[in-house]
Amino acid sequence: MRDHAHPIRVVVPTFAILLALNLSGCGASDELPRQAVSGTVTFAGKPLDAGLITFLPEGAEMATQGGGPVVAGKYAIARDQGLVPGKYKVTISSSGGGKETIVDTTNNMPGMPPVPSKEVIPERYNTASTLTAEVKAEGVNVFDFDLTPGPQSK
Repeated sequence: MRDHAHPIRVVVPTFAILLALNLSGCGASDELPRQAVSGTVTFAGKPLDAGLITFLPEGAEMATQGGGPVVAGKYAIARDQGLVPGKYKVTISSSGGGKETIVDTTNNMPGMPPVPSKEVIPERYNTASTLTAEVKAEGVNVFDFDLTPGPQSK
């Protein structure tokens, strides 16, 4: 009588090995020279309560864009989600986020979240941003932004 391995005894270990190899690749680097980025954002001289910062690549050779939340005036993008070295346009937006935030609840459908208040950051820092940053391959990439509420000074 031949000794045949039961199919499940072959399939399960093979599946487990393939799953382990696949999962080990999930958090692995995508081979880009990504860099961690962090910093602070102040608005009218105070830490920005809540907002969003986005780094948009300047130039076609750039392969990454990134961003994250600004909380209590601080933001951080981990290296595995970081930016490749190069020049970036930076946008920062906020609807207030603090207790002063006004929310429009008059025009919502039942079950829908309230409409957030209007943008409190001037458009020169978001939709028409003049902010820039250059991510370096060596050293620490810390970018602090001090935003002013009034018209842009000339």
